[in-house]
Amino acid sequence: MRTFAVAAVVSLAALLSLSACKDKGAPDGTAAQPSAPVAVASAPPKPKAPEPKRPYNVLFIMVDSLRADMPWTGYERPIAPWLTAFAKKSVLYPRAYSFSSYTAKSVVPALCGEYPSALKRDGYFFTKWLESNLFIGERAQKAGHRTLAGNGHGYFLPNMGLSQGFDDYRLLPGTFLDVTGVADINSDRLNALAKEMLSDPKNVSQKDGKRFFAYFHFLDPHYTYIKHPESPDFGDKRRDLYDNEVHFTDKHVGDLVDWALKQPWGKNTAVVITADHGEGFGERGHFRHAYEVWESLVRVPLFIYVPEAKPRRIEVSRGHIDLAPTMADLMGLPNDPPYRGVSLLPEVFGAEAKPKPVIVDLPRCDLMDRRRALIDGDYKLVAFGDDKSFFLFNVVKDFKEEKDLSADEPQKLAEMKALYEKLSKEIPTVPVIGGVPLKGVHPSQRY
Repeated sequence: MRTFAVAAVVSLAALLSLSACKDKGAPDGTAAQPSAPVAVASAPPKPKAPEPKRPYNVLFIMVDSLRADMPWTGYERPIAPWLTAFAKKSVLYPRAYSFSSYTAKSVVPALCGEYPSALKRDGYFFTKWLESNLFIGERAQKAGHRTLAGNGHGYFLPNMGLSQGFDDYRLLPGTFLDVTGVADINSDRLNALAKEMLSDPKNVSQKDGKRFFAYFHFLDPHYTYIKHPESPDFGDKRRDLYDNEVHFTDKHVGDLVDWALKQPWGKNTAVVITADHGEGFGERGHFRHAYEVWESLVRVPLFIYVPEAKPRRIEVSRGHIDLAPTMADLMGLPNDPPYRGVSLLPEVFGAEAKPKPVIVDLPRCDLMDRRRALIDGDYKLVAFGDDKSFFLFNVVKDFKEEKDLSADEPQKLAEMKALYEKLSKEIPTVPVIGGVPLKGVHPSQRY
Protein backbone atom coordinates (compact mmCIF):
# COMPACT_ATOMS: atom_id res chain seq x y z
CA MET A 1 0.00 0.00 0.00
CA ARG A 2 2.80 2.40 0.83
CA THR A 3 4.49 1.67 -2.51
CA PHE A 4 1.23 2.28 -4.37
CA ALA A 5 0.65 5.58 -2.49
CA VAL A 6 4.16 6.87 -3.29
CA ALA A 7 3.69 6.01 -6.98
CA ALA A 8 0.32 7.77 -7.04
CA VAL A 9 1.82 10.93 -5.51
CA VAL A 10 4.66 10.93 -8.07
CA SER A 11 2.18 10.49 -10.96
CA LEU A 12 -0.03 13.31 -9.63
CA ALA A 13 3.00 15.60 -9.36
CA ALA A 14 3.98 14.82 -12.90
CA LEU A 15 0.50 15.65 -14.17
CA LEU A 16 0.41 18.94 -12.23
CA SER A 17 3.84 19.84 -13.60
CA LEU A 18 2.71 19.09 -17.18
CA SER A 19 -0.41 21.20 -16.65
CA ALA A 20 1.67 24.07 -15.33
CA CYS A 21 3.90 23.92 -18.40
CA LYS A 22 0.86 24.12 -20.66
CA ASP A 23 -0.60 27.07 -18.68
CA LYS A 24 2.68 28.95 -18.52
CA GLY A 25 3.10 29.11 -22.29
CA ALA A 26 5.90 31.18 -23.79
CA PRO A 27 8.29 33.19 -21.61
CA ASP A 28 6.39 36.41 -22.41
CA GLY A 29 3.17 34.88 -21.14
CA THR A 30 1.61 34.22 -24.54
CA ALA A 31 0.42 30.82 -25.49
CA ALA A 32 3.12 28.53 -26.90
CA GLN A 33 3.06 28.27 -30.69
CA PRO A 34 3.75 25.08 -32.63
CA SER A 35 7.29 24.76 -33.98
CA ALA A 36 7.87 25.87 -37.57
CA PRO A 37 8.36 22.94 -39.95
CA VAL A 38 11.99 22.09 -40.61
CA ALA A 39 12.92 22.69 -44.25
CA VAL A 40 14.30 19.53 -45.89
CA ALA A 41 16.68 20.15 -48.77
CA SER A 42 15.36 18.47 -51.92
CA ALA A 43 17.71 16.47 -54.12
CA PRO A 44 19.06 18.53 -57.00
CA PRO A 45 17.34 17.66 -60.28
CA LYS A 46 19.23 15.27 -62.48
CA PRO A 47 20.85 16.99 -65.43
CA LYS A 48 18.80 16.49 -68.54
CA ALA A 49 20.33 14.02 -70.96
CA PRO A 50 21.50 15.58 -74.23
CA GLU A 51 19.28 15.04 -77.24
CA PRO A 52 20.45 13.78 -80.63
CA LYS A 53 20.68 16.62 -83.13
CA ARG A 54 19.59 14.67 -86.18
CA PRO A 55 20.41 14.47 -88.99
CA TYR A 56 24.12 13.66 -88.66
CA ASN A 57 26.65 12.78 -91.29
CA VAL A 58 27.80 9.21 -90.64
CA LEU A 59 31.42 8.20 -91.14
CA PHE A 60 31.41 4.40 -91.00
CA ILE A 61 34.78 2.66 -90.78
CA MET A 62 35.41 -1.06 -90.75
CA VAL A 63 38.86 -2.37 -89.82
CA ASP A 64 39.30 -5.81 -91.27
CA SER A 65 40.15 -8.69 -88.91
CA LEU A 66 40.30 -6.51 -85.78
CA ARG A 67 40.06 -8.75 -82.71
CA ALA A 68 38.24 -8.00 -79.49
CA ASP A 69 41.30 -8.36 -77.24
CA MET A 70 42.72 -4.89 -77.57
CA PRO A 71 44.29 -2.40 -75.10
CA TRP A 72 40.85 -1.12 -74.01
CA THR A 73 39.93 -4.68 -72.96
CA GLY A 74 43.21 -5.46 -71.20
CA TYR A 75 45.60 -6.57 -73.93
CA GLU A 76 49.06 -5.67 -72.67
CA ARG A 77 50.62 -4.29 -75.86
CA PRO A 78 49.90 -0.66 -76.89
CA ILE A 79 49.00 -1.73 -80.42
CA ALA A 80 46.24 0.82 -81.08
CA PRO A 81 47.03 4.10 -79.28
CA TRP A 82 44.60 6.23 -81.28
CA LEU A 83 41.65 3.86 -80.88
CA THR A 84 42.48 3.48 -77.19
CA ALA A 85 42.18 7.25 -76.77
CA PHE A 86 39.09 7.36 -78.99
CA ALA A 87 37.41 4.80 -76.72
CA LYS A 88 37.53 7.36 -73.90
CA LYS A 89 35.42 9.88 -75.82
CA SER A 90 33.04 7.42 -77.49
CA VAL A 91 30.40 4.94 -76.48
CA LEU A 92 32.39 1.71 -76.42
CA TYR A 93 30.96 -1.78 -76.77
CA PRO A 94 33.70 -4.26 -75.80
CA ARG A 95 31.30 -7.21 -76.36
CA ALA A 96 30.07 -6.50 -79.87
CA TYR A 97 29.60 -9.29 -82.43
CA SER A 98 29.95 -9.23 -86.20
CA PHE A 99 27.32 -10.85 -88.38
CA SER A 100 29.68 -13.63 -89.37
CA SER A 101 33.31 -14.67 -89.39
CA TYR A 102 34.55 -13.35 -92.72
CA THR A 103 34.14 -10.33 -94.97
CA ALA A 104 31.90 -11.85 -97.63
CA LYS A 105 29.24 -12.75 -95.08
CA SER A 106 29.61 -9.67 -92.84
CA VAL A 107 29.90 -6.43 -94.80
CA VAL A 108 26.73 -6.50 -96.93
CA PRO A 109 24.62 -7.73 -93.97
CA ALA A 110 25.97 -4.77 -91.95
CA LEU A 111 25.04 -2.36 -94.76
CA CYS A 112 21.57 -3.91 -95.07
CA GLY A 113 20.77 -4.63 -91.43
CA GLU A 114 19.85 -8.25 -92.14
CA TYR A 115 21.33 -11.67 -91.41
CA PRO A 116 23.26 -13.19 -94.33
CA SER A 117 20.96 -16.24 -94.38
CA ALA A 118 18.02 -13.90 -95.06
CA LEU A 119 19.66 -12.00 -97.95
CA LYS A 120 19.63 -12.94 -101.63
CA ARG A 121 23.03 -14.18 -102.75
CA ASP A 122 24.89 -16.90 -104.61
CA GLY A 123 26.54 -19.94 -103.01
CA TYR A 124 30.19 -19.07 -103.45
CA PHE A 125 32.72 -18.29 -100.72
CA PHE A 126 33.31 -14.88 -102.32
CA THR A 127 29.61 -14.15 -102.17
CA LYS A 128 27.85 -12.16 -104.88
CA TRP A 129 24.84 -10.21 -103.64
CA LEU A 130 21.67 -9.50 -105.62
CA GLU A 131 20.22 -6.06 -106.30
CA SER A 132 16.96 -6.96 -104.56
CA ASN A 133 18.66 -6.50 -101.17
CA LEU A 134 17.99 -3.07 -99.61
CA PHE A 135 21.13 -1.18 -98.54
CA ILE A 136 21.26 1.69 -96.05
CA GLY A 137 22.75 3.78 -98.85
CA GLU A 138 19.56 3.40 -100.85
CA ARG A 139 17.52 4.54 -97.87
CA ALA A 140 19.78 7.58 -97.49
CA GLN A 141 19.58 8.37 -101.21
CA LYS A 142 15.79 8.25 -101.06
CA ALA A 143 15.90 10.93 -98.34
CA GLY A 144 18.15 13.12 -100.53
CA HIS A 145 21.45 12.46 -98.75
CA ARG A 146 24.80 11.75 -100.44
CA THR A 147 26.45 8.32 -100.15
CA LEU A 148 30.07 7.38 -100.77
CA ALA A 149 32.47 4.49 -100.21
CA GLY A 150 36.16 3.80 -100.76
CA ASN A 151 37.87 0.39 -100.69
CA GLY A 152 41.03 -1.39 -101.70
CA HIS A 153 40.37 -5.09 -102.30
CA GLY A 154 39.00 -7.02 -105.27
CA TYR A 155 36.07 -8.36 -103.31
CA PHE A 156 34.69 -4.81 -103.44
CA LEU A 157 34.66 -4.73 -107.25
CA PRO A 158 31.21 -3.55 -108.35
CA ASN A 159 30.24 -6.88 -109.92
CA MET A 160 30.10 -8.45 -106.42
CA GLY A 161 27.17 -6.23 -105.48
CA LEU A 162 28.77 -4.08 -102.78
CA SER A 163 28.53 -0.81 -104.71
CA GLN A 164 24.74 -0.75 -104.45
CA GLY A 165 23.34 2.43 -102.96
CA PHE A 166 26.47 4.58 -103.30
CA ASP A 167 26.61 7.81 -105.33
CA ASP A 168 30.42 7.91 -105.29
CA TYR A 169 32.03 4.45 -105.14
CA ARG A 170 35.78 4.26 -105.64
CA LEU A 171 38.51 1.63 -105.44
CA LEU A 172 42.21 2.24 -105.05
CA PRO A 173 44.07 2.12 -108.37
CA GLY A 174 45.33 -1.38 -109.13
CA THR A 175 42.73 -3.10 -106.92
CA PHE A 176 42.46 -6.81 -107.67
CA LEU A 177 40.94 -9.94 -106.13
CA ASP A 178 43.61 -11.53 -103.93
CA VAL A 179 42.15 -14.93 -103.01
CA THR A 180 44.97 -16.10 -100.73
CA GLY A 181 45.27 -13.06 -98.49
CA VAL A 182 45.92 -9.34 -98.61
CA ALA A 183 49.50 -8.70 -99.62
CA ASP A 184 48.81 -5.08 -100.55
CA ILE A 185 49.62 -2.35 -98.01
CA ASN A 186 47.03 0.36 -98.42
CA SER A 187 45.89 2.04 -95.17
CA ASP A 188 47.90 5.13 -96.06
CA ARG A 189 46.48 5.26 -99.60
CA LEU A 190 42.93 4.59 -98.42
CA ASN A 191 43.30 7.40 -95.90
CA ALA A 192 44.31 9.70 -98.76
CA LEU A 193 41.43 8.49 -100.95
CA ALA A 194 38.91 9.03 -98.15
CA LYS A 195 40.13 12.60 -97.61
CA GLU A 196 39.91 13.24 -101.34
CA MET A 197 36.32 11.99 -101.46
CA LEU A 198 35.37 13.90 -98.33
CA SER A 199 36.84 17.09 -99.82
CA ASP A 200 34.57 16.93 -102.85
CA PRO A 201 31.86 19.59 -102.33
CA LYS A 202 29.27 17.34 -103.99
CA ASN A 203 29.87 14.67 -101.33
CA VAL A 204 29.83 16.82 -98.22
CA SER A 205 27.33 19.56 -98.97
CA GLN A 206 25.22 20.35 -95.93
CA LYS A 207 22.78 22.54 -97.89
CA ASP A 208 19.13 22.34 -96.83
CA GLY A 209 19.94 19.97 -93.98
CA LYS A 210 21.37 17.29 -96.25
CA ARG A 211 24.05 14.95 -94.92
CA PHE A 212 26.30 12.15 -96.18
CA PHE A 213 26.89 8.49 -95.40
CA ALA A 214 30.52 7.46 -95.98
CA TYR A 215 31.95 3.96 -95.64
CA PHE A 216 35.66 3.08 -95.73
CA HIS A 217 37.16 -0.38 -95.18
CA PHE A 218 40.75 -0.58 -93.86
CA LEU A 219 42.33 -3.93 -94.73
CA ASP A 220 45.88 -4.11 -93.44
CA PRO A 221 45.37 -6.27 -90.31
CA HIS A 222 44.07 -8.99 -92.67
CA TYR A 223 46.44 -11.86 -93.42
CA THR A 224 49.07 -11.68 -95.05
CA TYR A 225 50.78 -9.97 -92.07
CA ILE A 226 53.41 -7.50 -93.25
CA LYS A 227 55.76 -5.67 -90.91
CA HIS A 228 55.68 -1.88 -91.12
CA PRO A 229 58.98 -0.24 -90.10
CA GLU A 230 57.21 2.92 -88.88
CA SER A 231 55.30 0.91 -86.24
CA PRO A 232 56.71 -0.90 -83.19
CA ASP A 233 58.49 -4.18 -83.86
CA PHE A 234 56.83 -6.73 -81.56
CA GLY A 235 58.62 -9.75 -83.06
CA ASP A 236 58.18 -12.15 -85.94
CA LYS A 237 55.50 -14.57 -84.79
CA ARG A 238 52.02 -14.40 -86.29
CA ARG A 239 50.51 -12.35 -83.48
CA ASP A 240 53.58 -10.08 -83.38
CA LEU A 241 53.22 -9.21 -87.05
CA TYR A 242 49.46 -8.77 -86.70
CA ASP A 243 49.96 -6.37 -83.80
CA ASN A 244 52.35 -4.33 -85.94
CA GLU A 245 49.71 -4.22 -88.70
CA VAL A 246 47.04 -3.06 -86.24
CA HIS A 247 49.33 -0.25 -85.04
CA PHE A 248 49.92 0.87 -88.64
CA THR A 249 46.19 0.85 -89.44
CA ASP A 250 45.30 2.58 -86.17
CA LYS A 251 47.54 5.50 -87.16
CA HIS A 252 45.76 6.05 -90.48
CA VAL A 253 42.24 5.50 -89.17
CA GLY A 254 42.96 8.04 -86.45
CA ASP A 255 44.44 10.52 -88.88
CA LEU A 256 41.33 10.29 -91.07
CA VAL A 257 38.85 10.69 -88.20
CA ASP A 258 40.77 13.56 -86.58
CA TRP A 259 40.90 15.33 -89.94
CA ALA A 260 37.19 14.71 -90.60
CA LEU A 261 36.04 16.11 -87.26
CA LYS A 262 37.99 19.33 -87.92
CA GLN A 263 36.17 19.99 -91.21
CA PRO A 264 33.33 22.54 -91.38
CA TRP A 265 30.86 19.64 -91.41
CA GLY A 266 32.66 17.82 -88.57
CA LYS A 267 30.38 19.21 -85.87
CA ASN A 268 27.48 17.42 -87.58
CA THR A 269 29.32 14.12 -87.96
CA ALA A 270 28.94 10.83 -86.06
CA VAL A 271 31.66 8.20 -86.33
CA VAL A 272 31.06 4.46 -86.14
CA ILE A 273 34.11 2.18 -86.07
CA THR A 274 34.00 -1.60 -85.91
CA ALA A 275 35.39 -4.74 -87.59
CA ASP A 276 33.84 -7.10 -90.10
CA HIS A 277 35.20 -10.04 -88.09
CA GLY A 278 38.06 -11.02 -85.80
CA GLU A 279 41.14 -13.17 -86.35
CA GLY A 280 42.24 -16.52 -84.96
CA PHE A 281 45.65 -17.22 -83.48
CA GLY A 282 45.24 -20.83 -82.45
CA GLU A 283 42.09 -20.67 -80.31
CA ARG A 284 40.53 -24.14 -80.68
CA GLY A 285 43.24 -24.77 -83.29
CA HIS A 286 41.89 -22.11 -85.65
CA PHE A 287 44.01 -19.55 -87.48
CA ARG A 288 42.91 -16.59 -89.61
CA HIS A 289 39.09 -16.48 -89.96
CA ALA A 290 35.96 -17.89 -91.68
CA TYR A 291 34.68 -21.50 -91.36
CA GLU A 292 33.78 -21.24 -87.65
CA VAL A 293 32.15 -18.80 -85.22
CA TRP A 294 34.57 -18.89 -82.28
CA GLU A 295 34.87 -15.77 -80.13
CA SER A 296 38.24 -14.88 -81.62
CA LEU A 297 36.57 -14.74 -85.06
CA VAL A 298 33.28 -12.94 -84.35
CA ARG A 299 33.70 -10.81 -81.25
CA VAL A 300 34.80 -7.37 -82.38
CA PRO A 301 35.26 -3.81 -81.11
CA LEU A 302 32.52 -1.24 -81.66
CA PHE A 303 32.84 2.53 -81.11
CA ILE A 304 29.99 4.99 -81.61
CA TYR A 305 30.97 8.64 -81.39
CA VAL A 306 28.24 11.31 -81.52
CA PRO A 307 29.27 14.91 -80.73
CA GLU A 308 26.65 15.48 -78.00
CA ALA A 309 26.74 11.98 -76.44
CA LYS A 310 28.72 11.47 -73.24
CA PRO A 311 31.46 8.81 -73.33
CA ARG A 312 30.27 5.51 -71.94
CA ARG A 313 31.32 1.87 -71.78
CA ILE A 314 28.47 -0.61 -72.31
CA GLU A 315 29.43 -4.11 -71.25
CA VAL A 316 26.37 -6.05 -72.42
CA SER A 317 26.61 -7.91 -75.72
CA ARG A 318 25.37 -6.28 -78.92
CA GLY A 319 25.27 -7.53 -82.50
CA HIS A 320 25.81 -5.91 -85.87
CA ILE A 321 22.12 -6.47 -86.56
CA ASP A 322 21.71 -3.11 -84.78
CA LEU A 323 24.35 -1.23 -86.81
CA ALA A 324 22.28 -0.18 -89.84
CA PRO A 325 19.25 0.93 -87.79
CA THR A 326 21.55 2.96 -85.54
CA MET A 327 23.23 4.70 -88.48
CA ALA A 328 19.86 5.25 -90.16
CA ASP A 329 18.57 6.79 -86.92
CA LEU A 330 21.59 9.08 -86.76
CA MET A 331 20.71 10.33 -90.25
CA GLY A 332 17.05 10.75 -89.34
CA LEU A 333 15.92 8.15 -91.90
CA PRO A 334 12.47 6.63 -91.50
CA ASN A 335 12.38 3.04 -90.29
CA ASP A 336 10.46 1.97 -93.38
CA PRO A 337 10.58 -0.87 -94.14
CA PRO A 338 11.36 -1.76 -90.52
CA TYR A 339 14.80 -3.05 -89.66
CA ARG A 340 15.13 -6.39 -87.93
CA GLY A 341 17.46 -4.82 -85.38
CA VAL A 342 16.94 -1.69 -83.30
CA SER A 343 18.73 1.64 -83.03
CA LEU A 344 21.29 1.86 -80.24
CA LEU A 345 20.99 5.65 -80.19
CA PRO A 346 18.85 5.81 -77.00
CA GLU A 347 21.52 4.01 -74.97
CA VAL A 348 24.27 5.99 -76.71
CA PHE A 349 22.55 9.04 -75.19
CA GLY A 350 22.28 7.53 -71.72
CA ALA A 351 19.30 5.17 -71.62
CA GLU A 352 19.65 1.89 -69.74
CA ALA A 353 21.45 -0.73 -71.83
CA LYS A 354 19.44 -3.86 -71.16
CA PRO A 355 20.88 -7.29 -71.96
CA LYS A 356 19.50 -9.01 -75.03
CA PRO A 357 20.50 -12.08 -77.05
CA VAL A 358 22.76 -11.87 -80.11
CA ILE A 359 22.81 -14.18 -83.13
CA VAL A 360 25.91 -14.83 -85.26
CA ASP A 361 25.10 -16.34 -88.64
CA LEU A 362 27.48 -18.19 -91.00
CA PRO A 363 25.45 -19.69 -93.87
CA ARG A 364 26.69 -22.51 -96.06
CA CYS A 365 28.66 -21.88 -99.20
CA ASP A 366 30.73 -24.03 -101.53
CA LEU A 367 33.66 -24.18 -99.08
CA MET A 368 32.02 -24.02 -95.63
CA ASP A 369 29.34 -25.87 -93.70
CA ARG A 370 26.73 -23.91 -91.78
CA ARG A 371 27.46 -22.48 -88.32
CA ARG A 372 25.37 -20.31 -86.05
CA ALA A 373 25.81 -19.00 -82.51
CA LEU A 374 23.61 -17.52 -79.81
CA ILE A 375 25.12 -15.24 -77.17
CA ASP A 376 22.92 -14.54 -74.16
CA GLY A 377 24.43 -13.02 -71.04
CA ASP A 378 27.67 -14.78 -70.18
CA TYR A 379 26.84 -17.85 -72.26
CA LYS A 380 27.27 -18.82 -75.90
CA LEU A 381 25.66 -21.71 -77.76
CA VAL A 382 27.38 -22.86 -80.95
CA ALA A 383 25.30 -24.84 -83.46
CA PHE A 384 26.95 -27.04 -86.09
CA GLY A 385 25.52 -27.93 -89.50
CA ASP A 386 21.73 -27.86 -89.54
CA ASP A 387 21.70 -27.79 -85.73
CA LYS A 388 22.97 -31.36 -85.55
CA SER A 389 25.12 -30.74 -82.48
CA PHE A 390 25.79 -27.98 -79.97
CA PHE A 391 28.56 -26.66 -77.72
CA LEU A 392 27.98 -24.42 -74.70
CA PHE A 393 30.53 -21.97 -73.28
CA ASN A 394 30.76 -19.25 -70.67
CA VAL A 395 32.55 -16.75 -72.89
CA VAL A 396 33.01 -14.17 -70.13
CA LYS A 397 35.20 -16.59 -68.19
CA ASP A 398 36.43 -18.58 -71.17
CA PHE A 399 37.20 -16.38 -74.19
CA LYS A 400 39.19 -19.18 -75.85
CA GLU A 401 36.18 -21.54 -75.50
CA GLU A 402 38.32 -24.31 -74.08
CA LYS A 403 35.62 -25.82 -71.81
CA ASP A 404 32.40 -27.13 -73.36
CA LEU A 405 29.76 -26.95 -70.62
CA SER A 406 27.09 -29.02 -72.39
CA ALA A 407 27.45 -31.99 -70.06
CA ASP A 408 28.13 -29.97 -66.90
CA GLU A 409 25.17 -27.56 -67.21
CA PRO A 410 22.31 -29.47 -68.89
CA GLN A 411 19.64 -27.05 -67.68
CA LYS A 412 21.46 -24.04 -69.13
CA LEU A 413 22.01 -25.99 -72.35
CA ALA A 414 18.28 -26.69 -72.59
CA GLU A 415 17.45 -23.02 -71.94
CA MET A 416 19.89 -21.82 -74.58
CA LYS A 417 18.68 -24.35 -77.14
CA ALA A 418 15.06 -23.30 -76.59
CA LEU A 419 15.94 -19.62 -77.04
CA TYR A 420 18.10 -20.44 -80.06
CA GLU A 421 15.26 -22.35 -81.71
CA LYS A 422 12.84 -19.47 -81.09
CA LEU A 423 15.17 -16.81 -82.51
CA SER A 424 16.26 -18.95 -85.46
CA LYS A 425 12.64 -19.36 -86.54
CA GLU A 426 12.42 -15.58 -86.82
CA ILE A 427 15.27 -15.44 -89.39
CA PRO A 428 14.14 -16.25 -92.95
CA THR A 429 16.21 -18.80 -94.84
CA VAL A 430 16.71 -17.63 -98.42
CA PRO A 431 18.00 -20.32 -100.83
CA VAL A 432 21.12 -19.38 -102.78
CA ILE A 433 21.02 -18.93 -106.53
CA GLY A 434 23.21 -20.83 -109.01
CA GLY A 435 24.17 -24.46 -109.22
CA VAL A 436 27.28 -24.58 -107.04
CA PRO A 437 27.05 -27.48 -104.51
CA LEU A 438 26.99 -26.39 -100.88
CA LYS A 439 29.30 -27.90 -98.28
CA GLY A 440 27.95 -30.72 -96.10
CA VAL A 441 24.57 -31.29 -97.73
CA HIS A 442 23.00 -33.01 -100.72
CA PRO A 443 23.39 -31.00 -103.96
CA SER A 444 19.63 -30.46 -103.99
CA GLN A 445 19.77 -28.44 -100.76
CA ARG A 446 20.20 -24.74 -101.53
CA TYR A 447 20.68 -23.30 -98.06
